[in-house]
Amino acid sequence: MHPHSAAVARSPIRFSAGARPFLLTAPSEPTSPKIARDFVRAVLRSSPLTPLLDTAVLLTSEVVTSSHLRTPRSADILLRLLTAGHGLRISVHDGAAVRRPPPAVPSQARPPYDPVAEDADHGLWLTGELADEWGTTPYAGGPRSASLWFELYTVR
Repeated sequence: MHPHSAAVARSPIRFSAGARPFLLTAPSEPTSPKIARDFVRAVLRSSPLTPLLDTAVLLTSEVVTSSHLRTPRSADILLRLLTAGHGLRISVHDGAAVRRPPPAVPSQARPPYDPVAEDADHGLWLTGELADEWGTTPYAGGPRSASLWFELYTVR
């Protein structure tokens, strides 16, 4: 879940006061990505944001999978989905302190993708390619805890 650089401050949310939050907590288990995909699909399926559904489900799956692979099974994964009329923000945080310091990746930065590199993070590369905005932010948890978030908009 955590890109290879230090965390940066989250950009201001551009959502109106009518934004709706949805929360999911799941254990760090191999089934967590499916649970998260189903959750995002259920929320977006009956909303005006259905054009974003496939991309949101794909990126959620990648980010939650990455989080699961980098955290112990004793950790919880928290997914926060914020919807508004013109888009959504999904942030994923794992309940345990990360094993290495979270990296700094400014929003809209696109890391080079090297499929041969041992620790190439395909999910992070996809997030950089498909999300309208994304980044990491410190999270009020463990001493080196962080969240990865991304935003998708219906109008670009």
